[in-house]
Amino acid sequence: MKVVGREETWIHTHFLTDCTRLSAERMREIKQPMIPFLRDLGIVYGMHFTQLRDERTCRIVLECIPFSQILDRIQQKLQEIVRDIPAHPPTANVKVEKLEEKPRAVLAR
Repeated sequence: MKVVGREETWIHTHFLTDCTRLSAERMREIKQPMIPFLRDLGIVYGMHFTQLRDERTCRIVLECIPFSQILDRIQQKLQEIVRDIPAHPPTANVKVEKLEEKPRAVLAR
């Protein structure tokens, strides 16, 4: 997975990724090292993730807009963390087999 860009909205910074979907486990893998890193930079605001179907990207959202030099360091750290996460979740092949119906017993009264 890669951070491919960033957008600043009114009070948030969105890091755009090439990832299509993240599991809750992967989100924790990203947040766990990032929160202490942000605290070391003096940032007490959190982060969350947004995944919109029509956008085909997962956004990592920092709930503030730091100064540009700090923002560059944050993006660099994010890139290090997400480097080994696959951009596309694994797919599972499901094979449906036709089940044979067993004859039903008819009970006579």
